[in-house]
Amino acid sequence: MTGKHANNPTVVFRPSRWAVSLIEARATLSGLYKKDFLTRCCVYSNIVVTGTSENIQRIVDSLQDTQTTLRVLAGDLRSGEFYLSKGNYDELHKSPPERNINWKLELERKDLREALKNELPPPI
Repeated sequence: MTGKHANNPTVVFRPSRWAVSLIEARATLSGLYKKDFLTRCCVYSNIVVTGTSENIQRIVDSLQDTQTTLRVLAGDLRSGEFYLSKGNYDELHKSPPERNINWKLELERKDLREALKNELPPPI
């Protein structure tokens, strides 16, 4: 169940008593606030698919589309017909900052900020 509160989505669920105690113990051990712990678990954990065959078929179809796209790209690369602009080439070969262990998180935050900037109306 989702709702809105101060422009931030609210996610609600009712875990069992056992799951609550396990979540609280793991959140405490992580040193994070419980909301941050749950958010990171949801965003960065493995995805387990259960349920109907329609769900599984949708994932299989998506993976087959991705595989087809990768095969086309590999064929273009082998034939020499794949072209990159200078900017895209530089972006592809940019290495992450060596001293910053949270470089991936910072890149994701930057992408999120830009996405939010595009969604928000311009200031008055």
